[in-house]
Amino acid sequence: MQVDRQKFMEDGFLILRNVVPPGQLDGLRTSIEELVTRQRAIWAEEAGPDDPPGGRWETGKAPRVSFDQVVDKTTADTVAFCLHENTLGVAQQLITAPEVGLHVMHLLCNPQHHHGPAKWHRDTGPTFDAPLEGLELDLLANGPGYLQWNIPLYDDDVLWVVPGSHRRPNTAEEQQQLDEDPTKPLPEGIPVELEAGDGVVYANFILHWGSNYSPKLRRTIHTGYQSFGGPLYRYFWLWWKCT
Repeated sequence: MQVDRQKFMEDGFLILRNVVPPGQLDGLRTSIEELVTRQRAIWAEEAGPDDPPGGRWETGKAPRVSFDQVVDKTTADTVAFCLHENTLGVAQQLITAPEVGLHVMHLLCNPQHHHGPAKWHRDTGPTFDAPLEGLELDLLANGPGYLQWNIPLYDDDVLWVVPGSHRRPNTAEEQQQLDEDPTKPLPEGIPVELEAGDGVVYANFILHWGSNYSPKLRRTIHTGYQSFGGPLYRYFWLWWKCT
């Protein structure tokens, strides 16, 4: 799968169709559901005396399954997909580093109750990564050092983005609205409308929003890829459970 790197640099995201090859969608759904079943059993065991029986599965706004905690050889196709030419291969086209590797493999699920919208945000912070302006200047000079994906196995329009916001701080108008109510659509925001098997790859510090966390079925693979070596500033570290 070939992608337009210049468009990514300008917009901060790319919507790609059929990231999951059509012949693999049903099998991937089956394996993913097995991971969900295993994670739900863990959360049920961890539930406290004041929690509902399902624990975080029943209370979470956007329950998130970490592949590395529940995957095995019978569900290894989930990891293989994250290493596919349509995922890792695309990241390698966009990240110009000697090596590109996986950072996280997550699954975003629907809550059991309606939670409504989240807050607009950027997936970074000066106390964790670096000042936003520095990250933006590094991206403009050297290209992305880190990328995130959302790849839904069922139609998904939860994510919104503000195109081009990965290259600048919040505008005065944006900041005023965010200060007043960070859960409403921003004027320049657009929904990322994905059909099952499509994907969106985006800079993690683009301004984005989870528009509606509802009980509608959601099984969306959320992955991160990072650079190794070369001039890129590497601001994330591997986050896997090792046994």
